[in-house]
Amino acid sequence: MSEPAPAAAPAPSPWRDRRFRVFATGNVVNNIGEAVYAVALPLFVYERTGSLTVMSLLAALTPATLLIAPVLGALVDRYGSRVLVVPGLLVQAVAATALNLTGLAEHAPVWPLFVFGALVQLGGAAYRAGWMTGVAHMFPDNPVRSRGSLGSLYVITNVVGPLLVSLALIWVDYDVLLWLNVLTFLAPIAVWLMGVHPPRVTRKREGTLVGSLAEGWSVLRTRPVIFHAILVYVPMLLVGTTGTLTLSQFRLQHEFALTAQQVGYVLVAVRVVGVLGTVLVSERKTFPFRAVVLIGTLGMGGCLLLMSAGSLPLFIGAMVAFFGFQSALSVASDLMTIKFLPADALGRAGGIVGLLMGLPVLAGPLVVPALAAGIGSAATFLTFGLVQLAGLLWLRRTWHAWSPAAEARTSEVAV
Repeated sequence: MSEPAPAAAPAPSPWRDRRFRVFATGNVVNNIGEAVYAVALPLFVYERTGSLTVMSLLAALTPATLLIAPVLGALVDRYGSRVLVVPGLLVQAVAATALNLTGLAEHAPVWPLFVFGALVQLGGAAYRAGWMTGVAHMFPDNPVRSRGSLGSLYVITNVVGPLLVSLALIWVDYDVLLWLNVLTFLAPIAVWLMGVHPPRVTRKREGTLVGSLAEGWSVLRTRPVIFHAILVYVPMLLVGTTGTLTLSQFRLQHEFALTAQQVGYVLVAVRVVGVLGTVLVSERKTFPFRAVVLIGTLGMGGCLLLMSAGSLPLFIGAMVAFFGFQSALSVASDLMTIKFLPADALGRAGGIVGLLMGLPVLAGPLVVPALAAGIGSAATFLTFGLVQLAGLLWLRRTWHAWSPAAEARTSEVAV
């Protein structure tokens, strides 16, 4: 029997690196704009239409971009992160500008919100695929902690978004907030022009795009812990989507009669607890993946069961805790790909993981309106709680495959 591999020394903090601090600053500014957009647009749509269906369909635009994750990942591995980052930001800026010009007028139709909203999300998917893959090449000494710290910053800036919306609505309308989002796309472009960006790829990969994806699949087959994780994550990905957040916002306004400003304050609390959940996972010197998945799955399921109750304080408390557990599991899934996939296959293999995990994420916002209309919002939360807890069945069956020793063997497999 071979001796177990010695535990790796904890990686140094990425915050010691000046380049990381500059890169993170650009992401923070951009993420604040994205957070404002994510809160202001659904509230604007509710005010304009009062329709949960329209809100949910708009929410589905974000996870829909995961369907092209394998293609974007293969492009990154072939041509480098540079081919997607700045073009993606420019597409977002132009599309967001067009959305504001055509969709915010008093009697404007709804279709510009969908058309240009889809382009905003498409540009965002390209940008994220570029920089998320580029992190492993920009900061090779500690890619997992670097990715985790950026994930923490993302959740922190999501606190600022609802807070800005809640405070700004006292003095300004939604259009001002949505124009603010356009300006924030310039920050990461400025960081790029300062020279802080992924390195240039000197040669293209050989073969076809299909061949690259086949190589990515071969890499995944040597890492069974990722497949186990995906199966456990499927319930969480279905019930922890923007669809559930949209239903929560809808119930707060439609059933509990909270104002848009009050809903914004609730979302601030959601983001604050989300920060705690993210930091508890991402800023650790070690990454206890199995324990995080177990605790997060139990926590999300229990909170959803409580959210089915008719008490407003209980609903808000459970909702806030639910998204805290969801944030912890989400950042764990991001760290999973960085930890278990080799850097030179991160794009194409990670893109396939994104697609597999994106299908239930896309289904969530599409299922929520029909389910809520058929059985009511309270019963929908109860159903989602039971679905979430079902993930424990596969976790129990594959518990030993998630052991630290098994994770170490997975990390050492060559491409």
